[in-house]
Amino acid sequence: MKHAREIVTLLIAFTAFFGDHVVFQSKLSNSKLLKALADSAVHGILGCLSALAFLSNDTNYSTQTLMYNVMFCTLISCLIDVDHIFVAKSFSLQDITNTKSRGFLHCTSLWLFVTVSLLTYSYIAKKVNIFSMTWMLILAFSSHHIRDGNRRGLWMYPFGHTPPIPKYLYIGLTMFLPHLLAVIYRVTKPTRHTVLDYSDVVTLI
Repeated sequence: MKHAREIVTLLIAFTAFFGDHVVFQSKLSNSKLLKALADSAVHGILGCLSALAFLSNDTNYSTQTLMYNVMFCTLISCLIDVDHIFVAKSFSLQDITNTKSRGFLHCTSLWLFVTVSLLTYSYIAKKVNIFSMTWMLILAFSSHHIRDGNRRGLWMYPFGHTPPIPKYLYIGLTMFLPHLLAVIYRVTKPTRHTVLDYSDVVTLI
């Protein structure tokens, strides 16, 4: 599709701006349940669009590969918030939404360690499927963490938290980071692209 990259990039900006308005400033925010669902939905949509923006930089992907990547990135973007349950030690929405500390899945330095390790392993072992999957993980956690970072900063254990990311910097990063990562992926991928097979994750473990 012509201009797909530009359209997806603009959709990321619209989702980040309008989505945050709905979650934090609209009447929807008066309901804890609706606010939590809307917040998770915005994270998922941003993950989905980030994957599409990343993949729009290469026209050689099959439809199956596109679907697998987008679905995986979207799912991980939403599931990161599951750690709120572990922090709250409760399934009560009241407890989950009132946690003071952040869960381990919101630790940016942990994700960096895991993904850099996976990239290093998959590059050396020429595991192209794992290499591709890892970039989806990077897109998922970065879009989630940068959005959360607008309010609370990034958690860079053991150094603490960064200052909150300014609104327009957060939106700008969310828009352009997928394209930058796509360039890095294209330059560093160990071999030609193959269809992503998530069963390789089991083999890795």
